[in-house]
Amino acid sequence: MYKIGFMPGGNMLGWEPEKICDYIKNAGYDAIELTLPLVCADGRSDADRKRIVRAAEKSGLVISEIVLQRDFVVLDANERNATIEYLIRNMRTAAEMGVDTVNMFTGPQPWLAQPLIINKNISATQAWDWVFEAFDRILPVAEENKIKIAVENVFGMLCHDFYSNFYLNKKFNSSWLGVNLDPSHDVLYGNTDMKFLINGWGKDKIFHVHLKDAVGIPVMGQFVFPIIGEGVVDWKEFFSEMKNINYNGCMSVEFESFIYLKNGLNNNFELSAELSRKMIAKLMEDI
Repeated sequence: MYKIGFMPGGNMLGWEPEKICDYIKNAGYDAIELTLPLVCADGRSDADRKRIVRAAEKSGLVISEIVLQRDFVVLDANERNATIEYLIRNMRTAAEMGVDTVNMFTGPQPWLAQPLIINKNISATQAWDWVFEAFDRILPVAEENKIKIAVENVFGMLCHDFYSNFYLNKKFNSSWLGVNLDPSHDVLYGNTDMKFLINGWGKDKIFHVHLKDAVGIPVMGQFVFPIIGEGVVDWKEFFSEMKNINYNGCMSVEFESFIYLKNGLNNNFELSAELSRKMIAKLMEDI
């Protein structure tokens, strides 16, 4: 049976680990998804990481994955090499923590002030070559440490939807490379058939799931990620199909409804955990 998780952010990142985990558990979740500010190999000590592992265990939470998102599509070769080495260090850190899944994306990052745009500032061929080179180095480390890499589609990036991410996975055909299924980015590109997306990947390639909704088109300033249930994603079909394939991993809330967070929740990120959990329960009724 799958677990429902939550990715803490905002003001919660300033809390003690025990408070974070207790709050998420009491809000009705089974898992916690960790980001680099909480566990980074270069910014946190072994004691810090052991503490959050203990806090999760004491609260009865599973650590579903660690988000290690860094950009592979950058012009500077030294920066690309540093990114790969950084990810390798943190993959080994994840293994030491007993976490078996990490989240990555490909880049280029569309939210930068001067973003690289595929087929405008850089060819698709060059971008794919850099990503392939990165995974040539990263995947052996994943296999060595028994770490699953869940690549997330992100708008504006090389891997931005089902088809582009499927291309990456097909290139390597590795049991350690799969997908972090986030339907919000796919619906921005018009891929709204949840049954197709879920069965296209299949149970064995869906390493992790992000529960996030979307409305708009994949252009900066022309879309939002609203509260789950208020966007384009057909959640009834989504949850029903995940049940049909017997998915037994984690589905984690990634809350990015930032306007509502500011205006409706007074930037109290923890309140988004409670609100999202209630919405999920409602959307999963009769499934």
